[in-house]
Amino acid sequence: MDELANKLSEYIDSLNAEQEPDKQRESNGNPELEKGLAAIRQIRSLREPAMPDSDYPAKLAQVVTERLAADNAGSRQAENINLKNSRSKSSRLRLILTPVAAIAAGLLLFFLFSRGPGMFGSNIVYAMDKAVSQLSNYHGVLEITTQNAAGEEWLVRRAEIWSEGDKYAVQQNDGSLTVNNGERKWQIRPQEHKVALLPLVPDPVKSGFDLRDEAQHAMQYPYAVVGEEPVAGRSAKKIEISPPGGSAYYLWVDTQTNLPVQLQMAMQNALQTTYTFTSLETNIEIDPNLFAYEPPAGYQIADVNPGQLVAAAGEASAISGFAPLLPQMAPNRILAWPDRIIMDYGDTTVAEKLVAGNWAIIPGAALGTAAGSPLEVSTDKLRWRQNGLEIEVEGARRIEIARQIAADLTLPDPADGLAAQGQVAVPVDLEIVRADQKQVDAGHTPWQLDPLQVSLTFVNLQVSPQGIVGEPQIGESSFQLAANNGAEAVVTVNKGPVKQVYLKRLIRQDESGIWSVVAYDPR
Repeated sequence: MDELANKLSEYIDSLNAEQEPDKQRESNGNPELEKGLAAIRQIRSLREPAMPDSDYPAKLAQVVTERLAADNAGSRQAENINLKNSRSKSSRLRLILTPVAAIAAGLLLFFLFSRGPGMFGSNIVYAMDKAVSQLSNYHGVLEITTQNAAGEEWLVRRAEIWSEGDKYAVQQNDGSLTVNNGERKWQIRPQEHKVALLPLVPDPVKSGFDLRDEAQHAMQYPYAVVGEEPVAGRSAKKIEISPPGGSAYYLWVDTQTNLPVQLQMAMQNALQTTYTFTSLETNIEIDPNLFAYEPPAGYQIADVNPGQLVAAAGEASAISGFAPLLPQMAPNRILAWPDRIIMDYGDTTVAEKLVAGNWAIIPGAALGTAAGSPLEVSTDKLRWRQNGLEIEVEGARRIEIARQIAADLTLPDPADGLAAQGQVAVPVDLEIVRADQKQVDAGHTPWQLDPLQVSLTFVNLQVSPQGIVGEPQIGESSFQLAANNGAEAVVTVNKGPVKQVYLKRLIRQDESGIWSVVAYDPR
């Protein structure tokens, strides 16, 4: 048995030294040696993530040895197991073994160590990383849904995606097709018979859930497997991922393919967005013409300045005419225009430009603070002003990266009970509200999406109960948004019978949800 152990030890030494073992180390017909060599070759092909605590190998070795010794009492005993293992290429694994049972114990230890942090649970993140690294391309249908705090869910959009290396194509519900072939980006718009040439920045749909990006993030951030459940008819492991400086989110990984199939972002402003691949096929034949820039006959070409790719922030500053505010994390690439700079982080973009005009928040967006200034918070974008620049951060890691620019960034809290502060309650008929929401969804009365316009109508009806004829008595300039956490809002009025108006999104808590007045403060 000593000779058998020596041959296995020499074989392992050769593999760890990245050398092809000599022919003399072949089994020469010895079945026990051949089994040992086969097991070592299989184990050696596994990844070697971070090791457990330094005293763990000795403890595990003792437990395994004692159990084997009990099973083989009176016949074979493990005499000694010495294990030396490091992550460098020069590491050596020396097994001093006698019986076959002890050899099995050593191989078991090596196998367990190679599995890394999830050795007694799931190692699905490492399996996902390996599966994604073997992707040459993929094609799938991605559904984006939103859920509010009450558990109501609706479909935001559906997109068909083709991805091959740095190339991708995304087709939306309306038939528009956005293509990025790595050298040029364009969008074909059938309804307008137009082809728009676009800047080489990530597409919002693709950047929302890209297989390679999500596998990379899962490897970088702390994670925990929290369950297993079906996703689009496939069994999937549910993983909780906790990015530093951001809120935890969830990723589902197909147990058969080890590929990510669903992503659920953290709830923000009483809304939670989920990306689900309802179908996914990988390593297939994709028509190369899909990524070829060939505008359809008769289509108008709209040439949008695609920007200049630069190597450093200094070059971007020279082109744009201003010095950008840089996050701590270096971007994948920087694009510059005479009036703006975009930093590309793969799944997130940072756009900066010089401040121009008065600050105005888009209707329906929530309101936070950043760098001591108002922060506009929409479903997947943050916008604020800082040091003479207007900054937009859009994408999956918008909060994490935005806080690297404005450390005091504070998001609105939907649970702060803004509407409860109103002095006079306003009765609301939910059936009427639901009907109004359907009208807005159909494209009618869009003013109900703006809390300022809803407040203007409400206050002027207090002044003129018979209805508003012509210009309202209390004009738009008298109304100002004081707070908006995404679910509730407060609007101040500087004249008239009402001092403050309190509103809620009763049906849907996102930019498509209408506002209803639920209370007010009389003057």
